[in-house]
Amino acid sequence: MRNLKTLLVIMLAVFVASCGSLKMPDPYHVNPNPLVNNGGKVSFTVKDTIPEKGFPKTEIVKLEPYLKYDGGTLALKPMMLKGEKAAGEGTVINFKTGAPITYTDVFDYKPEMQVSDLYVKVTSLKGGKETPVADVKIASGIIITSTRVGHGEDAQLAAHMYEKETIVSTSAKLYFDYNKSNLNMGLKLNKDSKKDIDSLKEFIALGWKIKDVNVNAWASPEGELTLNQELSDERGAVAKKYIAKQIKKITKETETTINVAAKGADYDGFMAALNASNIEDKNKISNVIKSQANKSEREQQIRNMTVIYKEVEDMLSVLRRAEMTVNCYEPKRTDEQIAALSTSHPDSLSVKELLYAATLTEDLNTQLAIYKSAITNYEKCWRAYNNAAAVDIKLGNTEEAAQYLEKANTLKPNQGEVENNMGILAAWNKDYVAAQKHYQAAQAAGVDVTYNMGVVKMINGDYAGAESAFGSKKCDYNLALAQLENGKTADATKTLDCAAKSGEVYYLLAVIGARTNNTSMVIDNLKNAIDAVPGYKNEAKKDKEFVKFANNSDFMNLLK
Repeated sequence: MRNLKTLLVIMLAVFVASCGSLKMPDPYHVNPNPLVNNGGKVSFTVKDTIPEKGFPKTEIVKLEPYLKYDGGTLALKPMMLKGEKAAGEGTVINFKTGAPITYTDVFDYKPEMQVSDLYVKVTSLKGGKETPVADVKIASGIIITSTRVGHGEDAQLAAHMYEKETIVSTSAKLYFDYNKSNLNMGLKLNKDSKKDIDSLKEFIALGWKIKDVNVNAWASPEGELTLNQELSDERGAVAKKYIAKQIKKITKETETTINVAAKGADYDGFMAALNASNIEDKNKISNVIKSQANKSEREQQIRNMTVIYKEVEDMLSVLRRAEMTVNCYEPKRTDEQIAALSTSHPDSLSVKELLYAATLTEDLNTQLAIYKSAITNYEKCWRAYNNAAAVDIKLGNTEEAAQYLEKANTLKPNQGEVENNMGILAAWNKDYVAAQKHYQAAQAAGVDVTYNMGVVKMINGDYAGAESAFGSKKCDYNLALAQLENGKTADATKTLDCAAKSGEVYYLLAVIGARTNNTSMVIDNLKNAIDAVPGYKNEAKKDKEFVKFANNSDFMNLLK
C-alpha cells in the first residue's frame, strides 16, 4: 500500500511537470508609465512575454485592466489568453516557447483621474470556473502637464472711434451765364444759392483753422471742347478770387491754400440729370447723344435738344458752376485735457473721447474706471461694456467680465471683439468647445484669434499647431509649454528664461528639470513656484512629473 502511494505521488509530479504552472509577467511593462493625458485622451501599451512553459496547454486566462481613482473605477477592455489545447476565443500561448503579448487601450481623461492607479486583474477560467489569480498595480498616476495652459490670451478692445484730427467741410456753388465767366450775383441761380453761400460764410466765421479750400469748376457740355475748358479755367479763377476775399474779410487770413481744378464740360453730370428727369423721350435723347461718333457731334446734338426740350436747357444751366469747399480742422481737446476730464468730469466728454481716454493710461484700474464712466454716461454703447470686460479679463475679474460681455452682446450681437472675449472666459472655464465656437465667430468678423486658438489646440493635443499659434510672442509661457510637449526642452527653457517670472513659469521650469534629470533645476524652481503660489506645494505632491524625486530629501522638505 505504501509503495502504491509513493507511485501516485511520483506520477502526479511528472504530470504537473509536463503541464507546467501559470506564470504571468512580473512586473508588467507599461508605456508610458506614469500615464499621460494628451488632448483629453490617455493611451498606453503593455508589452510583455509569457515565458517558456509558463502557460499550461489547457489554461484560459482573462486579463482585465482597470483604472482606480478617487471617486470611481474605469473598466478597460479585457484580453483573453488561452493554452494550445484550450477551447474558446483568445490569443494562443505556446506552452513550450511562450509568447509575447501586447495590449493597448485609450480612455477619456477626467480631472479626478490625475491621482490614480492602473491595475490588471488576472482570472483563470479553466474548467469553466473563475478563479482569481492576481490583482496587480501596473502603473500609477497621469501626467497632465499639457493642460497647464496659462491665461495669456489676447482680450480685444473695441475701437474708440475717436479721431485726433477731424476735417469738417462746407460747400457752396457759384453759377455763371451761358458762355460767360464773370460773376453775376443777380443771376437767379446765384440768388437761389444765397442760403448756401451764407452758410459757408458762417462756417468760416467759426474761426476754425482752415486746412485748405477746393474749387472745382465746370462748363455745360453743349459748347465746343476748347471753349468749355477755357470757361471752366476762368470760372475756377473767379471762384478762387471770390472765396479768398471772403476768408480775408471774415478771418483776416491771407495765406489760405486754395486748390483749383478746371473740370471742363460736365458731360457726366448732364447725363445723370437727363436719366433722373421726367422727360418722356429721355431714353431716346440719351441714345442719340451716346451714338455720336465724336465729342463735337455729341455737343451739337445736345445743343439741338435745347431747342426741342426746355428741360434740357434747365439741366445745362446748373452745370455752369464753380463749387467751393472749405475744409477746416475741428477744434479738439488735447490728450492731457481728455485724460484729466475722464477721471474728474467724465460726463463732459463724448463717448468717443472717453473710450480714447482709457488708451492714454497703462494702469488697468484707471482704464476700468474710465470704461465704467462711459457705461454710466452712455449706457447704450456696446463698446464701453466690451472694453470694461476686456480690462476685467486682464485683472482676472471673470464674473464681472461675463456680465459686461452679456450686456454688450445684447446691445450689439455678433461683434468680433465680444465673441473673442467670451471665448477667453469659456476657455478659462475649461469649456473649450464653446471657446472654439466663439473664436471662430470672432475670426469670421475679422478678429485675429491665432494666439487664443493656440490654447484650444494645446488642450486638443495639437502641440505643433499650438507652438505655431503661440509663435507670434516671444518669451511666452504658453509657447514654452507647447515647445516642451513637442520635445524641445532646450527651446522651452530658453523661452522661459526670458519670460516674466511667475509661479507658473517657475513650476514649468521645475518640470523641465525633472524631465532632464536636473535635480537643482527641480528644487530651485519648485521652491520659487511655491513661494509665489503656495498651492503649487499640493500640486507637486500629486504631479507624477516628479516621481523620480519622491525620495529626494530636498524635494520632500519642500512639500512638507
